[in-house]
Amino acid sequence: MISSGSMLANVCRKRVVAVAMALVVAPAAVAADAPADSAYHQPPKAILDVMHAPSPPVPYVSPTEDAMLLVSWQDYPPMSRVATPFLRLAGVRIEPKNHSKHDTPGGYGITPCARSFDLVRVADGKETHVALPDGACPGTPVWAADGKRYAFANVATDAVELWIGDTTGVVRRVPGVRLNPMFGEDAHWMPDQASLIVKLVPGGLGAPPPEPEVPAGPSIQETAGAKGQSSTYENRDTLGGKHDEDLFDYYALSQLALVDAGTLAVMPIGKPANYARLRPAPDGKHVLVSAIHKPYSYVTTYDRFPQEVDVWDVSNHADIAVQHIASLPLADRVPIHGVPTGPRDFEWRATSPATLTYAEALDGGDWNVNVPFRDKVFALAAPFTSAPVEIGRTEQRYTGFGWTEEPSLALRTEYDANRHWTRTYLVDVDDPAQKPRLLWDLSTDEEYANPGEPVARQLPNGAWVIRKDGNAIFLEGSGSSPDGDRPFLDRLDLATLKTERLFRSGKTSYERFLSFKSGADTRTFLTWHQSVVDPPNAFVR
Repeated sequence: MISSGSMLANVCRKRVVAVAMALVVAPAAVAADAPADSAYHQPPKAILDVMHAPSPPVPYVSPTEDAMLLVSWQDYPPMSRVATPFLRLAGVRIEPKNHSKHDTPGGYGITPCARSFDLVRVADGKETHVALPDGACPGTPVWAADGKRYAFANVATDAVELWIGDTTGVVRRVPGVRLNPMFGEDAHWMPDQASLIVKLVPGGLGAPPPEPEVPAGPSIQETAGAKGQSSTYENRDTLGGKHDEDLFDYYALSQLALVDAGTLAVMPIGKPANYARLRPAPDGKHVLVSAIHKPYSYVTTYDRFPQEVDVWDVSNHADIAVQHIASLPLADRVPIHGVPTGPRDFEWRATSPATLTYAEALDGGDWNVNVPFRDKVFALAAPFTSAPVEIGRTEQRYTGFGWTEEPSLALRTEYDANRHWTRTYLVDVDDPAQKPRLLWDLSTDEEYANPGEPVARQLPNGAWVIRKDGNAIFLEGSGSSPDGDRPFLDRLDLATLKTERLFRSGKTSYERFLSFKSGADTRTFLTWHQSVVDPPNAFVR
């Protein structure tokens, strides 16, 4: 027999369930009756017209300083692009449909598209419109050092294409090329400026691995029991299991190739691998190559995965000679604001045919360790078989060299991530016994005191060096002040460390230094000027 109390409780439970069901069903019925309320709301047409109007162009001056590309970017991409499905794979976001990235800067998490390219000749201001293909989504153009050509990636429906343009306004697609931009550095001009080295989606790759209906086994993660630190990452940006590993390998796989910019011929070199970095040496013969490999980690991103760092000799395309430089282990327990142990920050010396520079931590990568020097810096010259040469030590964390036109003179920078503090020294790289000379010692948060960045120029082989004028260099900066940003150009005497102000933007307009004028002395330069009544334009000063 059921008691009256039990019957009442049962009736109450039924009523609660009925009410809950009504609450679940009701919103769906309302949405179906009023679909317009759930659509994207649009501002008035006058505002839409302003938002959809072409943005002011951005200038990209050629390395020879005699021409510039004016690129107008798309400020507000359509929802069809923003909503494109993508995968999160160890810190990169990939659109499976065309193998493009979905995590580049721009505010919307997708690769920004250029609306238009226009070529301008500096000598007389002649402008030539570049006829881009209908529906194109071009990326940033990259000039060859001789100023005769430029290259850009185009995000198409089913691939990331490679296009090459010249100063006549003609652009051509390289047939059959599908770039793999997963880790960036997917295309570089070679030092001959007549070819590019690129990372391609391998031919015959096939379909991506399907997600198994039944997992092959449990997701096993091991720990050594030791304490350590690791950064946290946004919602599932790290790998989550075996299927994610398979997808990572599928989309990371690249084939290196050389592309002739004149004939558009493509020559594969080496075997496919998960290539991350790709950087030609100034001599045009050697290429720095790093490849990612297992074991992967589920707590960090791809830049901390194991890597093999090699130098390839590509002078004989049919027989690539490989010199091993370093094996970097998995680094998933790096202290916050610390660095991995072992060699890091590999770069080519700009003033040498083929010399690598890199750093190693002296504190185990941990800033909590009290040591007189954080890093030691090495140089390793071709043929890369001798012992590396130590060329300096830094009290803060080494961040790199700025090479000047004077081969032995460089600006060495170090940084303290905890204090937001940077130091820059003048060093003689070929005479490490000579004491470095302190140039700047300041907080990176103090914008009013920012001395600016050294003005660089590109050598014929494509290497960038800091421009010198006698014993001086030039500095350009944003010029933050109580009146707002007022960009400037300074001349810094390296003997006295005194600066001479050559130019500063006025208070009623915004004008910044672009480059020096081709064939002129360093007293003639180009600026980019705009105001509330004047559209952006280039001027010779």
